[in-house]
Amino acid sequence: MAVEAGTIIKHGWMFMVANVVNRAAGLLLLPLYAKVLSPAEFGVYALISVVGDIVAVMLMIGMINAFTVVYFEHPDDRSRSRVVSTTMIGLWGASLALLAVALPAGWGASDLLFGGTDQGPIIAFAFAGIAFSAVFELALAYYRVHKRSGTCLLISVGKAVGLIGLNLSFLLVMDLGVTGIFLANAITFVGLGIALTVAILAANGVGFSFGILKRVTVLGLPFMPQTMLDMGNQFAMRYLVNLLMGVAAVGVLSFGLRLATMLYMFLTASFLQIWSVSRIEAQDSTAGRDQSEFVFYLFVVLLSAAALGMALTAPEVLWLIASAEYETVLPCMPLLVLAYVVHGVRMHAEVGLVKTKKVGVLPAISLGGLAVGTLVMAVTLGPLGLMGGAIGVLVRELVMLGATEAMCRRLSPNEPPLSALRVTGILAPAAIAYLAGLALFGFEVNPTFAAAKVGLTMLFAVAALFGPSFGKADRAMLFRMTARFRRRSQAAA
Repeated sequence: MAVEAGTIIKHGWMFMVANVVNRAAGLLLLPLYAKVLSPAEFGVYALISVVGDIVAVMLMIGMINAFTVVYFEHPDDRSRSRVVSTTMIGLWGASLALLAVALPAGWGASDLLFGGTDQGPIIAFAFAGIAFSAVFELALAYYRVHKRSGTCLLISVGKAVGLIGLNLSFLLVMDLGVTGIFLANAITFVGLGIALTVAILAANGVGFSFGILKRVTVLGLPFMPQTMLDMGNQFAMRYLVNLLMGVAAVGVLSFGLRLATMLYMFLTASFLQIWSVSRIEAQDSTAGRDQSEFVFYLFVVLLSAAALGMALTAPEVLWLIASAEYETVLPCMPLLVLAYVVHGVRMHAEVGLVKTKKVGVLPAISLGGLAVGTLVMAVTLGPLGLMGGAIGVLVRELVMLGATEAMCRRLSPNEPPLSALRVTGILAPAAIAYLAGLALFGFEVNPTFAAAKVGLTMLFAVAALFGPSFGKADRAMLFRMTARFRRRSQAAA
């Protein structure tokens, strides 16, 4: 019986729905941003956002990543409650410290990015939103370890409603532009952060342990330089594009990245929320390993199909949600979406390193990726323009995938290795399908072509599932799980 695989898929599906709702504001607001903001204004928004991401990493010092590991290190409910309250109190202390320096830090960041302090108040609003979004993310992590997907969904709905409502008011009614975006974020996350903190501390008590905080910090610290370097790559890319091509080019490339990032936000992040927790919770048990591996490669098929569909239908998406000023990003889209597929594949080895507490190598891997990606972009941006930025993003992910897998094999030899043959068996037909679609349809927007692109994507998914990456036992497991979920749905109806 495919019990473990069924459990992962069941909870993964629920968390995916919650995560989609959680990220729905970003998806629904992207057309508003692309219509209201010029590429130059979108570039300002993108540059401030990436600075905010770096500050968020410094603020959280890996606490949210370490929280799950430390939580499961404690066997009893009382100790786990203390882990929850200690981590929450520690994160609040860091958040309040950020709020205290938000305005002067905003002036400094504005001068660095734009050569003046005019954008300082906007960046201060961004920092305020970041301070409380960290509390929001910790709350979601708490409910995930309890597998309370319904609560996560409810919280995500509240976030989406708040962000969408405030953005519409500030951008369309009050015409606040980029300022309105970050002001809406700040108001939404302040309200949610305070409400969730009260609810979680009411359920777990207000205990505090310096020992637990030290453990969470020590285990989480390696995540900080790693994630900072990941964000540093985003900053370096945008900064180089700004220097060599101007802020409008930053806006165009950032728009394409925003589309491609949805693969991570809606699929990879959702999948990891249950798959990584299941692997960490199981510790050294080998039960269900084959099923867990099957689920991972099934996820790679889903991720690749979504990436293929996004690359093929990018002209239609852009026609629907953005102005013609963003069309120059279309040739970059296949490389950008492939980069996020590679990123999802890399999580296989990274979760293995996290599970075995070998995370100390992750910053070095990120540093290598940053160095190579920046070098490639510096060389290719001049002759290739925006395509050079896309190539740099993809090369960085490929370098990090190879390095992470090599380190996992060396430091965590008992963890299952990534099968290059299985991954190739999935990506190769996806590449063939995209090239066929490009040859047949090009970048023309046509309803008939759009339907054919969807059909081509579905054909790829079938070819991948019945190709060499999945054996008879894998397909039999998939059919059994499909039949079981169908019976449950019929019974519920």
